[in-house]
Amino acid sequence: MKNIMKIVLTSLVSVFLVASANAGELSVTGTAKASYNIVSGGDNTTAGEGMSKGLGVANEITFGASGELDNGWTWSYAVDFDPSDAAPAASDGNATGVDDSKLALTTPFGTFGVFITEGGLRAENAGSASIIARPSDLGFATEITTANDIDSYNNVQYHTPAGLLPFGITGKVGYSSGLSNNINSANAVGEAVSASAASATIYRIDAAPIDGLTVGADYFQFNGSKKDAGDTVLDQANESGAVYAKYNVGAATIGASRTLIAPAISRTAYENLGTTVREIVSTKMSVAYNLNDTTSISYEREASDTTQIRDANATYAYTGSSFQLAHNMGGMTLGVAYTSHDNVGYRNNNNVDQVLLNVSMAF
Repeated sequence: MKNIMKIVLTSLVSVFLVASANAGELSVTGTAKASYNIVSGGDNTTAGEGMSKGLGVANEITFGASGELDNGWTWSYAVDFDPSDAAPAASDGNATGVDDSKLALTTPFGTFGVFITEGGLRAENAGSASIIARPSDLGFATEITTANDIDSYNNVQYHTPAGLLPFGITGKVGYSSGLSNNINSANAVGEAVSASAASATIYRIDAAPIDGLTVGADYFQFNGSKKDAGDTVLDQANESGAVYAKYNVGAATIGASRTLIAPAISRTAYENLGTTVREIVSTKMSVAYNLNDTTSISYEREASDTTQIRDANATYAYTGSSFQLAHNMGGMTLGVAYTSHDNVGYRNNNNVDQVLLNVSMAF
């Protein structure tokens, strides 16, 4: 793997040195969206046995640029402006609201890119057909464990070119050396290697074997994670993976996914045989239907269950079910979602109801 990444980096640097580019184009993208979120019930601090209500406006905008080299190769650049950082600090580069960024070069041999806390590749949510968002992604903290992704760190990636393989198969690989997640500038100096692992790698494959059907999978692993941050020997390294399928037929879309997560576990935890979680299994199933050209409905159910090393205490699976309706009025979309969250945080009878209303403008 180290040799492969050296080849990728060398090729990328060489291209930037020898190729000249035409003047690029600038773009600004984002979502102009306002929402009203109502949450009731539960024993958590967010809902607090009563009801909480919140108004919000989307605050992230992406500034992009793209261009073409003399040889026909293309490049793209993007940086997010996201002033939502609750505690901005100069050390993480987000003190002025500057967030994720990327620079990618697309060639006949594939796409090479450098991603700063950007470029997520996990397949965990690729099967979702929800028209607004998944049950666990509607602004309420469900406290469930999700799969690892490479965009948690600064990373480099390679994507195979479209049309190279049969059945629409494409492959992607991302690699993070040192597991840094600072928002670095182009002149950033080296950083200390993480104490918990030397690096991380993710592999992603997708295919479209028949019309309307997309399937795929990913696998994420920490490399060299023999010890945790406390210098404790691990008996189980942290890794995760998922498979998904999504099928469009007429006005309907059906999707499903399954995720397996193995948290890092120290040898001490195994020897004590306590309540340490050994495995998390998550499943998602969804369906959406276009009632007409302007109105759509969807339903999605998520479940996340944990398994302990020894079931010293009872564990409870989280389930989230969301019914959603969206209506488009030209450049404006109105949406409503009713979601029930059961056993939030894997705690028994910690049940929450949520109603989300939003309006978004296209630009």
